[in-house]
Amino acid sequence: MKNKISNNSKMQLIRMLLAPVALAALMVSCEIQPDYEYEYGNPGGKLKVTAWDYIQATDSLSLMEEAIIATGLQSIYSGTTERTFIVPRNSAFRDYLKANSYTNIAAIPVPALESVLKYHVVNAKVIFTDPELLPSNNPIAYPTESGSIMYLSHNTSYQGLINQGTKKSWTIITSNLEPTNGVIHVTKDIVFLSI
Repeated sequence: MKNKISNNSKMQLIRMLLAPVALAALMVSCEIQPDYEYEYGNPGGKLKVTAWDYIQATDSLSLMEEAIIATGLQSIYSGTTERTFIVPRNSAFRDYLKANSYTNIAAIPVPALESVLKYHVVNAKVIFTDPELLPSNNPIAYPTESGSIMYLSHNTSYQGLINQGTKKSWTIITSNLEPTNGVIHVTKDIVFLSI
């Protein structure tokens, strides 16, 4: 006579054998978390330096630094007044120099260079997470340090746009960097108002 083990008994035996294995797996995969506070990195691009300090510390902005020094506008970029700084990369300055037949930044007449730089400074803090800028493709006019207007908006992909709706507009390549004195938006072009 053979011992017959019922299906119910087989299931109980399997459960009893698997229970310690499952418990061991849980114990190995768990760890004690000693500190329940989450340590944030650098959320939202908050910088702990002024726009001027950031420009000086960033290699791809060295021609912007040179232009600021040539015009004596360091105080605008290092001051405490909150502004929006549209900052062209080195490639933008190289394109500008070539298009205007200048050999270097020093060859640009200071009044012309000053006018260009002042147009790139908006006299307000404009960050694309601002609820006022929530609607896409809705340019808002802002006064610049040069006295002209700059239109800022974003497209449906939330890429910042400069002068959308005018004859010539530009896309911001890096946006919402927050120095202690405003916001920096980096562009690959030197921008202007073309109505």
